Amino acid sequence: MEDIIGVVQGLRGRTIDIVYDLFFSEKRVVAAVVLYFSDLTDIYEKFSLGTILFGNLGERRIVKLRSLKLMDERRLAFKNKTLDEILTLHKANLEIGYEDVLSVIIRKGLLETSLEFVVQGHPEKKVDFRLERRQVAEVEGLINRVLPDKVK
Repeated sequence: MEDIIGVVQGLRGRTIDIVYDLFFSEKRVVAAVVLYFSDLTDIYEKFSLGTILFGNLGERRIVKLRSLKLMDERRLAFKNKTLDEILTLHKANLEIGYEDVLSVIIRKGLLETSLEFVVQGHPEKKVDFRLERRQVAEVEGLINRVLPDKVK
């Protein structure tokens, strides 16, 4: 059985409306969707143009509560599952085998912090995530543990 070394929750994917939890094992990292842009389509369809452009506190609250509920439900579904089982739970889940990683870059900018895997055999050649500053030390620790020779 493949042991999970660590989990980092709440990283943003390619767009700000995709949120992943990253599961690090001895052989790979699995990015599991906890919030996907289509999860809230039914709510957004009800918004008026004015709400979309200028916002509405009541409707923002509805979106926030629904998002938190979905993320909690998905994280609960991850419990007691193997990484292979987690991969099957959403079409946008993905895995990055450590043998395919050419390099890992952690960028700490003024406005944005990101984690980038440069991967051979991946269609886009890289997989990147945005993270919060408070997550940097945790991510660096895990990356240094599983891919110490690939960090740039």
